[in-house]
Amino acid sequence: MQAAPDVPMPSSGGAVVIGGRPEGYMRRRELAFGLALVAPALLLVAGIFLYPAVFTLTLSVTEFDMVRLQIGAFVGFDNYARLFANPGFVDAIWRTIYFGLLIALAATVFGFLIALLLDQQFVGRTTLRVVVVLPWAVPPVVAGVLWGQMFHADVGFMNALLYRLGVIDQYQIWLGDGLTALHVIAIAEIWKAIPFMVLFFLAGLQSIPHQLFEAAAVDGATVWQRFRYVLLPLMVPIAIPLVLIQFVWAMKAFDTIFVLTRGGPAGSTTTLNYFVYQEAFQAFDLGRAAAAAYVLLLVTLFVVQIMSLVRHYLAMRRWSTA
Repeated sequence: MQAAPDVPMPSSGGAVVIGGRPEGYMRRRELAFGLALVAPALLLVAGIFLYPAVFTLTLSVTEFDMVRLQIGAFVGFDNYARLFANPGFVDAIWRTIYFGLLIALAATVFGFLIALLLDQQFVGRTTLRVVVVLPWAVPPVVAGVLWGQMFHADVGFMNALLYRLGVIDQYQIWLGDGLTALHVIAIAEIWKAIPFMVLFFLAGLQSIPHQLFEAAAVDGATVWQRFRYVLLPLMVPIAIPLVLIQFVWAMKAFDTIFVLTRGGPAGSTTTLNYFVYQEAFQAFDLGRAAAAAYVLLLVTLFVVQIMSLVRHYLAMRRWSTA
């Protein structure tokens, strides 16, 4: 005969007993076993993320001796005060926010439009889908070199094309002007970000039942009305998280800036992330570099929080008008 399974039984004191042991004991044992299983992963995360974060925070409020390679005296918020006293750093903050929002919004719009195209039935669609994903496989440094050659002042493809079309009357030094150079870098970053956007938008488009559009067409809705009142509301929950993710990635842009302009001309393409590199590896001031890194973190969190509030507002407005 088979043994009867353990059935929870109340003890005389009211506590549940499983297999002769109190339920609380069994839960504590399961919790300890679970913690033992995840302990290696927790230690790995702590070593890779937590320790550098704490060490960087320590550097931001101390002086670092580059000769002895050790942390020196505690200086409080002096490193932060020195940063904000630098007009170039304040300009870098606003430039970084603009740069991140430009890339996130442009990549979202172009990614959505390309996904709409790839969702249609036409000859060569599979090949085009592969081509669209290719920029994601190009290393950032290689992409920077590629775009640098395209916008080269003497032999660049962009100058030759615009000159032949009559848009410009002479070759332009695209990377010699601060505003133009910043947007050239943004174009390169958008080009790299589009495949990620297209993949998620295309997955979202293919998950929408076609019966919704057919029912709207039967009710007399035009193409624009089906796009505006059926498709867009269904894609907004996908678009907003993608904007947030891409904004965070854009705030960390470094490779393209380093290859194309190295922060120039005259610091006009220096973002916060590149400013951290300059302070750490050119000025060898690890205290200010660490402080700048935490300012970058706070700025990113602040903008992301605002965008999250906008997302919540749009969601509440949609539900109130539904």
